Amino acid sequence: MVYAEILHDHPPLLVRILKLSIPVAIAVIQLVLLSYFMDPASFLIILGLMTAYVLPPAGKETVIPAGIALGIPWWLIAVSIMMIDIETALFMGWNFEIGLKLPLLGSIVESFIQKAREFIRENPWIKKLYFTGIVILVMVPVLGSGGIRGSIIGQLLGMEKKQVFLAIITGAFIGCFGIALGTLFLRELFLQSFLLGTIALAILMVAFISGWYYWKFYHKRSSPKKAG
Repeated sequence: MVYAEILHDHPPLLVRILKLSIPVAIAVIQLVLLSYFMDPASFLIILGLMTAYVLPPAGKETVIPAGIALGIPWWLIAVSIMMIDIETALFMGWNFEIGLKLPLLGSIVESFIQKAREFIRENPWIKKLYFTGIVILVMVPVLGSGGIRGSIIGQLLGMEKKQVFLAIITGAFIGCFGIALGTLFLRELFLQSFLLGTIALAILMVAFISGWYYWKFYHKRSSPKKAG
């Protein structure tokens, strides 16, 4: 099988059931707690944002500021999005083989694997950075990665599942809380001075676009030369 190098675990049936059910149970508990402590309108907002995060192209840089703008406490939206990365990382780390066999999920996972292989081939730096590379992948929004892709790339690199999971938790924590606090900072600037807020936002946008330009054009253009 083409993905045999990351399909090497064959645990007993009970262990398989637990590994399949624990990530789902954590997600259900998260939703139950949110619905219990939040009013219906706020719960629907955060549920919609969490769903948008799971379905591309929305990312941390989109749903967290949107949640704060819509009145969700900054720490709550940060924790909620971080938990999605953790839950998906658990599910993929423990149930990769099952995920490949499911009709709809299987094709999605295979697509993630192909993109992960491409990413590793085009970005050899991740092999050198290893643990830190997965942290960066999950943390930085422009790289478009989260629990699923981070877990797959970690396994393709031959990392232990504990290392991959710890790297994803670290990256998710830094990324989610960094974006949430950054959004608060920008909001405070706008409240103090519209001009200051606009300047800060413009600087961030220029930095983001410059980084994206470098990543998509300069870096991609240099990859074939290395291969040749």
